[in-house]
Amino acid sequence: MNRREFFKRTGASIAAGTLLGANVLGAETKNEDGQKELLGKILNYNPNMQYRLMGRTGVKVSALGFGMLRLPILSDGKVDFDQSVAMVRRAVEGGVNYIDTGRVYLNGQSEQVVGEALSGGLRDRVYVTSKSPWWIMEQPEDFEKFFDESRRAMKTDVIDFYHIHMIMHRGWKEKVIPYRLIEKMEKLKSDGKIRFMGFSFHDRLQLFKKVLDASSGWDFCLIQHNYLDYEYESGVLGPKYAAANGMGVAVMKPVRTGLLADLPQSMRKALYSTGIKKSDVEWALDYLWDIPEVGVVVSGMNSLDDVEANLKYAAKARPNMLNPDERKALGEAIRAFRQIPGHIDCTGCYQCIPCPQNVAIGYIFAYVYNNYLVHQNMKRALADYTVSMSPIQRGAPASDCTGCGACLNRCPQGLDIPKLLARVKETMGK
Repeated sequence: MNRREFFKRTGASIAAGTLLGANVLGAETKNEDGQKELLGKILNYNPNMQYRLMGRTGVKVSALGFGMLRLPILSDGKVDFDQSVAMVRRAVEGGVNYIDTGRVYLNGQSEQVVGEALSGGLRDRVYVTSKSPWWIMEQPEDFEKFFDESRRAMKTDVIDFYHIHMIMHRGWKEKVIPYRLIEKMEKLKSDGKIRFMGFSFHDRLQLFKKVLDASSGWDFCLIQHNYLDYEYESGVLGPKYAAANGMGVAVMKPVRTGLLADLPQSMRKALYSTGIKKSDVEWALDYLWDIPEVGVVVSGMNSLDDVEANLKYAAKARPNMLNPDERKALGEAIRAFRQIPGHIDCTGCYQCIPCPQNVAIGYIFAYVYNNYLVHQNMKRALADYTVSMSPIQRGAPASDCTGCGACLNRCPQGLDIPKLLARVKETMGK
């Protein structure tokens, strides 16, 4: 069955499917005929994978999605295409049907890997996503240009899930609204060039709600969440608010850019207090799969071993899969994280922004600096601080703080923000 036939056959079930909510579709069905009908509507179905409804889209996505940002890199700095292609194809073989990439990922090489990996017939077995990067747009017409570049790179005429990339306060005000990007997304969808329209998000819950309310056409969103980010950015309430609006929910950074994949002993001890032994990564993924509103967890994978491990974990993924002791242990692990010496008790609520000097306060404290304290890996911390943070996106470094104090009365934690930014500058040299 090709893609057009697939969507034609399943289109009539979308309205009814939306009513099912975020139920896992790999659960046992008593009625054998009903089970066969259900499985026939799942793209790339594999009995060893769990599938969930992606909101009002009506499609069923694999609980595990392949995030294409953390691919293996060769010594010359280029993506290892051979290994990356093999990883994607193994994931598809294992039942993954959701491939997540972006126009700017790995300088465009990520989309090229997707195009290569899905050649030879695999394209019809998966949903591909990509993202439109507002921060490199110089004029409204760049939106269409970047979209066509993505289609060519991925060797596809239609992109299934298309995002406005990385919405945050500056991008929302300076590009998304003035460039009428939402209307442009709606046109792509009406023209049949994309199946579903959505956005990825990195800001506070207040803006998240504003973005959702800006269009009735949103089909899905991609947000950062993990068990440390209970309050960070859109936090644990983000998936619930999106699902209440009928949207599918994809989650990125399940292991917080590697931190939750290699825990300090204090956090691991808290998790092992249950007597249940899981890998650090499995704990992180299970926390997200436990949330009924989550459709797909997008995991960045760096090797075939990562793919095999994640496929194994995804085979057991269920909503409400954690028992009370496991949930309590996760809470204890969070407490252990916050007790690491030097920890800045910032939740990343972003009430302190915009800063007059454009300092990325919440991101620097809650994400970069506190992550650094766990493993003392300055190289990795500086990558998060300088490569993943640009002034036009998240904001300026700690060294740009003038000590004006405009942020002090806005911090619900009562943090001495200028003093703490000075500590970050001294530690990280920026």
